[in-house]
Amino acid sequence: MQIFRVSPNPNVSAEFLDNRRLSKQVLELYQIIRVCLGELGAIQTGTGYRNHPVVKAVYNEGNPYLWGALEIMDAMNREHLRRGGNQSEHFKNELADLRQIVEEAVEEYQLSHAKLPPFYVEGKVRIEGDEAYELYQKLLYKKWRNDKIPPRCNINLKNKGERQK
Repeated sequence: MQIFRVSPNPNVSAEFLDNRRLSKQVLELYQIIRVCLGELGAIQTGTGYRNHPVVKAVYNEGNPYLWGALEIMDAMNREHLRRGGNQSEHFKNELADLRQIVEEAVEEYQLSHAKLPPFYVEGKVRIEGDEAYELYQKLLYKKWRNDKIPPRCNINLKNKGERQK
């Protein structure tokens, strides 16, 4: 589980991702936000993923970056749909419900509207700050080189990640 961010701008990060990882990001951010809401007591959830390093980073010891995570999820979802990605009506409704729950939780628990700070987590390594964006770019290039299916995101791997025209 990762939150692939290559820029402070969620739209830029969404545009950078390949189709497969983009749709997966929407689902993973949905799950991360739900786990954080469960930890707050705003909704009932299971115990899965509670101890995952990415979830812990978003939960931020009880001061979660729910609004920031929601902003990233929304950007990923818009880009996924813009590219013609499919989504069931049920999941569309789940996303709308999640937004409502986050809005209520932010008010009820007096949570910040702060953006999710950049962080990179791999195993026990956690790097914070702008370096995280660069590390995610490198990680994505590495993954794309090893993928058996082309990334389909207008990134030319032969030219160090420059956009194709």
